[in-house]
Amino acid sequence: MAINNYLDNITSQHRDKPKFISWLSKNLTIVDHAYMSIKSIDINFDIDNAIGKQLDTLGTVIGRKRVLTFQPLNNHNPVLDDETYRLVLKAKVAMNMWDGTIPQIYEIWSNIFKDIGLQIQDNQDMSFNAYITGYVNQIRTDLIQHGYIVPKPEGVRVNYIGKSIIDFTSYSGMLVATAKQEVINMSYDPKETIKFEQYQWMIVQERNKSTIKMEGDYNNGIV
Repeated sequence: MAINNYLDNITSQHRDKPKFISWLSKNLTIVDHAYMSIKSIDINFDIDNAIGKQLDTLGTVIGRKRVLTFQPLNNHNPVLDDETYRLVLKAKVAMNMWDGTIPQIYEIWSNIFKDIGLQIQDNQDMSFNAYITGYVNQIRTDLIQHGYIVPKPEGVRVNYIGKSIIDFTSYSGMLVATAKQEVINMSYDPKETIKFEQYQWMIVQERNKSTIKMEGDYNNGIV
């Protein structure tokens, strides 16, 4: 809404009356401000855009407070910051809408986390295992373990299991660092072939010098 659109519609017999124009402009400005405030509610209280008190208001509606019901580890503040609280509110909305099936748990999880994987194993004994794959910081770990993220039916036990998968491809390498001096004795058999796969590499970084002793003819047998 813009007041100029209304002022432009004033007829010619009143357009040259400055007092009338001033009176109408002031009244239209009040209405315009009210309209803009109402229009901004959808944006300001969108869960992705809300901050501070706006998130607190959403939490009241959704049913999840900013203050945790437990004390997180590592002296983390139980009063969540906006980013973490937004994550918790999204999870709570998903729980409220969950239909009780495992496929929808995956859908909920993928909408909340883009960098953390989840695998569900039904144990057929009123419990299931939730395997969390990827890096999860301490506060997220606490939220998961205390039931703030993964939905579950009432009376069902959840076993949370962290799992890291490292896939060494043909371009992968390993970096080893040590501060200890070592002497490695190796006996070399020229009949044995040592084959290095293409693109495999290893870096060994020593703070002190290491000595490798090898016996035998090592000019042959290396491919």
